[in-house]
Amino acid sequence: MGWGGDHTAWALQVAALAAEFDVIAFDNRGAGQSAAPDVTYSMADMAEDVTGLMDELGVRSAHIAGASMGGMIAQEVALRHPDRVLSLQLHCTTAHVDEWGRAVIDNFLRAKAHGSVEEFTLFLLPWLLCRKTFAERRDFVEMWIQRALEYPFQTTLVGLNRQAQAIRGHDTRDRLGKLRVPTLVTTGTEDILVPPSASDDLHERIAGSELVRIPEAGHMHFLEQAPAFNETVLSFLRKHLN
Repeated sequence: MGWGGDHTAWALQVAALAAEFDVIAFDNRGAGQSAAPDVTYSMADMAEDVTGLMDELGVRSAHIAGASMGGMIAQEVALRHPDRVLSLQLHCTTAHVDEWGRAVIDNFLRAKAHGSVEEFTLFLLPWLLCRKTFAERRDFVEMWIQRALEYPFQTTLVGLNRQAQAIRGHDTRDRLGKLRVPTLVTTGTEDILVPPSASDDLHERIAGSELVRIPEAGHMHFLEQAPAFNETVLSFLRKHLN
């Protein structure tokens, strides 16, 4: 999952996918119920966490999916261990983080350091959900606010800082042309955090990749438009079962 997020963010996907596939959703180092060691993190480290978990579970190869920071990790998994990746999904993610993105990260960290859980959640949501969702789906917005406030495994400032360190160092632009794994790239058309142009760039760099734009959705398009997103993913996976 993305920066500071954990496996619960896939809540609207797991059941839909589990009807046809074995699904493994986990917390990256620094988030949720995983350890948050106060040491240097890199995307390569977190990619090795993924394959280490696969080893522990006896999974030789898998369809790998990641959103936002998770998509950065997924890129590294596919680049470092292509033999273990049956297909690749890159959702609302990017090949690198520019100066604007780094400034946004710094602002998020300041908000986390100086605000309560509620204040930080309210600060984040406009970056994650589109205007139409805020205007027309208040029950949906309030549900996610409440879930965040009640969640017992809040990501710590240490975890956020260490994950941010990995994000700042992420750059796969010169290596993505090596990928030969079936790849799906998705984006919300209203994403202001990782704009659709970043997905366009991934699509152009990864030969044979598919690009799907989910309308009326922001960064967390997999939550805002879950039925459309889930069908997109299932359709892609069914094409690459073997």
